[in-house]
Amino acid sequence: MIEALAITTGSIVVGVVLGVLTRRKSASFGALRVFAVAAVATAVALQMLPEALTEMGGTALLVFGGAVVLPGLLSPILRRFRSTETTSHSLSADLGFLGFIAHQLAEGVALGSFSTEAHADHGHEGLVLAVAAHTVPLTALLIAEALTHRTRRAAMGRAAALVIATGLGFALADLLHDVLPHALHSWLTAGVAGVLIHILFHDHGEDGPRTLKRKALESVAVLAGIALPIVAASATGRGVQRSVTDAFLELALETAPMLLLGLGLGALLQLLGSKIPQRFLTSGGALRQAIRGVAVGAPLPLCACGVLPVAESLRKRGAGPALVIAFLVATPELGPETLTLTLRFMGGPYAAVRVVAALALALFAGLLFSRLIRSDADAAQPTEVQPLPPPTEGAAVRVLGHFDELLLHVGPWAFVGLWAAAFVQVSLPEGSLAQTTAGGLDIWLVAAVAMPAYVCAASATPVAAVLLLKGISPGAVLVGLLLGPATNVATVGVLKKAYGGRNVLLGVAGIALATIGMGYGVNALEVPISLPAQLDGQHGHGALAWGSAALLALALGRQLWRWGLGPWLEILGGHHHHHGDHDHGHGHEHGHEHDHGHGHDHGHGHDHDHDHRHRADRDSED
Repeated sequence: MIEALAITTGSIVVGVVLGVLTRRKSASFGALRVFAVAAVATAVALQMLPEALTEMGGTALLVFGGAVVLPGLLSPILRRFRSTETTSHSLSADLGFLGFIAHQLAEGVALGSFSTEAHADHGHEGLVLAVAAHTVPLTALLIAEALTHRTRRAAMGRAAALVIATGLGFALADLLHDVLPHALHSWLTAGVAGVLIHILFHDHGEDGPRTLKRKALESVAVLAGIALPIVAASATGRGVQRSVTDAFLELALETAPMLLLGLGLGALLQLLGSKIPQRFLTSGGALRQAIRGVAVGAPLPLCACGVLPVAESLRKRGAGPALVIAFLVATPELGPETLTLTLRFMGGPYAAVRVVAALALALFAGLLFSRLIRSDADAAQPTEVQPLPPPTEGAAVRVLGHFDELLLHVGPWAFVGLWAAAFVQVSLPEGSLAQTTAGGLDIWLVAAVAMPAYVCAASATPVAAVLLLKGISPGAVLVGLLLGPATNVATVGVLKKAYGGRNVLLGVAGIALATIGMGYGVNALEVPISLPAQLDGQHGHGALAWGSAALLALALGRQLWRWGLGPWLEILGGHHHHHGDHDHGHGHEHGHEHDHGHGHDHGHGHDHDHDHRHRADRDSED
């Protein structure tokens, strides 16, 4: 017991030291924070969530998902009853710390009980090391957060509380082992994992200059942070961990060729488009404007959050609500990468239905909002658009640049979507959700979940295919794929500021009801689905799948080298850099074509000279 206690408490001390050092402003100490972030994310995916899944089954995913969104839901409620400001980040940090205290107490009880004479015939060194491997980065993350947003005294108090809780668990192991519910540890593990993910996505640290030294140190730190939980997970020999990893690899190989093709087509579309004249935005009736919004947005590969500043730019240039709303709905629904993935995972007939339904929903939404708003006296007047200098780079360079940015927008959510699909595939037996289809109940359940959630259409496609395999109806899946990108919280918030709360409430309700009606229609038509054989556990991938996955991995590795983890965390946190506000903080070097290929005046706020400035920064750094 003494050895296990020493290792566990020692890991807390090491985590505290790392947390203190990460607050120092230097490349070396900044790399420690990157290590902690990468290790926590990997520990959640490969240790904590599979551990909870082993004991709880699919319930672990519900607890985890609830913990991810809980701080964001509770913080506005608490602000009404507290005099001090309560943000979702501060609330998640408090919940994370309290949950981690309880988690450490439970782990102390578990490890203490394994150290008794009853377990003396076999060792648990692997389990102790696995606990230490995720305790170090988790402690570092929470202590660094306390030092940043609170005081040093508060941070040290939290460190002491972690040590005391762990020691108390060991001391009371014999007493509490039979008293505490066996499932409590798994519930705490799943809940703490969800809150930690919320913290990761909403605390990006401070960006510094991307010097060669910083790039090298952070790249090594990411690799070390990923490797530590992997080694620890392999020491425990859990079957669920291996099953989830295998499922992720299968889905990634299945996704890679079509995702690569879709991103390439999207880059070409951005290059080949033409600039939209001002009169195109302002002339014509509501139907024509809605059709124009769909025509501009449908081929443009932007996700739900990235499209918001573009739509706002169109509105400020004088575009009517029909065009803006149709553009806002069609763009995140129908990117080329979304279409290619739908073809691969669900077959041609369902892909056609998805395209038609998305186009119809975008037109309906545009016309509905136009009717609700009418000729609003407060609508923005067109502004004078200054001519922009022609691009100086060659076509190939610009295509690669567009591909690079599209991968940055799609890559993080595709990665998360594949892991989500892998966990769903492992945790739920085939056909286990079929009972929810009675009377179309699954359509309403999916709508309730998808409406407030942020759903990237491309990354949701593998998840949708797995849900079909588990018994969810094609109509319910379509509802989720349409509503998630169109009605998430960020989109509703932007629209309320532009068009008023009442109009947006009625408009979103109309979109939801129309989408639910489409779901029932798809089920009635019995649209055929063609799921890939690999989803049924059949293996075998050729050179195309492995080569495409390798190319995407190299491209993502290049982005990690150039920009670090910050852009991924911002995108997954729903910020998408707010390009105009942060000046494209990930430091693109690729030289945007300033008309953005589709003529929306590059409205998402890139500074038009940002390429030259970043190019100069790059030359000075490297």
